[in-house]
Amino acid sequence: MSTHAVLEWRNGLPYSTQFDDVYFSVNPDYPQHGLAETRHVFLQHNHLQTRWQQLPADKPSHFVIVETGFGSGLNFLAALQLWQQTAPPTAHLHFVSIEIAPFTLQDLQMAHAHFPELATISQALCAQYHLLQPGINQLHFPSFSASLTLHIGDSQQIFPHLTLQADAWFLDGFAPSKNPQMWQADLFECMARSAHAGTTFATFTSAGLVKRGLQAVGFEVKKTPGFGKKRDMLCGTWPVSEQLSPSPALPKVAIVGAGIAGCSTAWQLAELGCEVHVFERAAQIASSASGNPRGMLYPRLNAEKPQNDQLAWRSYSFTVRHYASLNLGEHAFQICGLLQLGSSPREHKRVNKVASRYSHLGLLQPLDANQASNIAGVTLAYESIYFQHGAWVNPAVACAHMLNHPKIKLHTQQDIQQLSPYQRGWRLVSHTGELDDEFDAVIVCNAAEAAKLLPESGMWLNPVRGQMGMIASQPSMQSLKVILCGDGYLTPLFEGQHAMGATFAPGDSSTDVREQDNVSNLEMVNKLSPQFDQLHTAVVTDARASSRCGSPDYLPYVGPVLSTSMLNAQNTPIHDFSDLPPPQGLYVHVAHGSKGLMTAPYCAAILARRLLSDFGTHLPQLTEDRFWAGLHPQRLLFKQLGWKSLLNPFTDQASA
Repeated sequence: MSTHAVLEWRNGLPYSTQFDDVYFSVNPDYPQHGLAETRHVFLQHNHLQTRWQQLPADKPSHFVIVETGFGSGLNFLAALQLWQQTAPPTAHLHFVSIEIAPFTLQDLQMAHAHFPELATISQALCAQYHLLQPGINQLHFPSFSASLTLHIGDSQQIFPHLTLQADAWFLDGFAPSKNPQMWQADLFECMARSAHAGTTFATFTSAGLVKRGLQAVGFEVKKTPGFGKKRDMLCGTWPVSEQLSPSPALPKVAIVGAGIAGCSTAWQLAELGCEVHVFERAAQIASSASGNPRGMLYPRLNAEKPQNDQLAWRSYSFTVRHYASLNLGEHAFQICGLLQLGSSPREHKRVNKVASRYSHLGLLQPLDANQASNIAGVTLAYESIYFQHGAWVNPAVACAHMLNHPKIKLHTQQDIQQLSPYQRGWRLVSHTGELDDEFDAVIVCNAAEAAKLLPESGMWLNPVRGQMGMIASQPSMQSLKVILCGDGYLTPLFEGQHAMGATFAPGDSSTDVREQDNVSNLEMVNKLSPQFDQLHTAVVTDARASSRCGSPDYLPYVGPVLSTSMLNAQNTPIHDFSDLPPPQGLYVHVAHGSKGLMTAPYCAAILARRLLSDFGTHLPQLTEDRFWAGLHPQRLLFKQLGWKSLLNPFTDQASA
């Protein structure tokens, strides 16, 4: 990313040249000064220790902190340390921070070196502090039962669209005199909009404009002694005008399908405290398209369709961190780098277009043939783009790991054939009859089979056959160090074998292994490098074919499935998504095509939080409303109904 903070290190301390101020201060007599100030201002005056100790220990709960100015991350580290010490294990901390220019990883590590007692937490943060992009980034910390949602961008553009319910605010960032553009009405209005009875705030400043701004939107404001040489600071509360209502119960959710979409969605909901039941018609999970021994993780960009590209690179950023945080082991997940080769006129044009559009994001690096060869360890003849964090994953292992969660119950050999509304929820009917259980919500994640369960949804699902194979080590390929992608892919040697694939046959749903497809894959590998020109004699030791499903616009279907009869009964066109009927507890998550291993975990995280919001638990969202709307499962139906205002709601090229 090209918008990192520009720092000067003065006496070992990070100093912002843009805002002419230090991020935190220490002195030889009091080396922990910065950490002590954080604890005094933000932790103590938001009463966090007492509030966290009072969280229920017998049921899931959520606590949301919003911070202005992530800076060195010191406030986050201190809060996470206190959370770990005081909160019950059933609670989840959501820490939301807004930062216009984040530290580089190296600067972050140098800043944290001042606070050795936070070393373990710092290591957890730094392990995930990569692939940060403009917009919303989420870093998940399962061992702490916490997540960091980092908004990178101009606060004036973020505050008007921030939708959540905050329990506490850390008003940090630089002083109003140094950073006046942040301390504006948009901030105070956002705070009021996200407040509930008992929401607190604390800030190091006692500036009059801050006090007046907070009072004007309804906060009760108190001036209190500051830390160290700072005479005063402000803290306060959103008034309790009525009896506090209990937190809404989390929904009980049924998921149909145990492939990568279903398992990822189940895991995300379970991590947020939901009871989840997963129903799979086969005897084993990940038995269809998610059953290949290896799948590639990289963003397939085209520099033409804004939402498709942003889904690709947002998913890449999120999902590489996600799989890494699962600790799958090197047998199931490896970040080894990936080269996308301009190996045909069409691919050469795309590679150059993508490099021109997206190099500034830090996701990729354009290389000439010599540079690419040096990185690959084999001779390459094409210009390429290099994804340093490109990776491969064993999807079956990842799926099994995600389902191994105390809040998830797996039901195999259950062919769900009907979904029946029941009172205020749903019941499922399998091939053996109606199941004796009720659910608040159902999410259909069974790929092309979703059309049978939801025949009137308006979704168009296109089957795509793909066959991959494994080949034993070849002398010409042993030096390969990264994944190569041209018209297909080839992985570096692992446990004596390379993975190659995959064929692409739209409209074909058969899963028989075909010798011609093995030949096609070997011919594809031959073209990746001049060193591989004798591979037609290689033996394919194993092969697997599966059927994926996609959509006409190559975007997945993710979100609520609304009543078709209700939509058809509309007398006038609907012009805004907010005017659609409310969700009724039925959702779908399908049609990732060949990119599901990368895009499904990200879409699962988006869906889980949107679903909880529908049931009254308003957690920080991971994407803009219009991006979410662009994934709506019934977008083709909207087109048929002539609701043009609902088509292609996301056209933003700002991050491109």
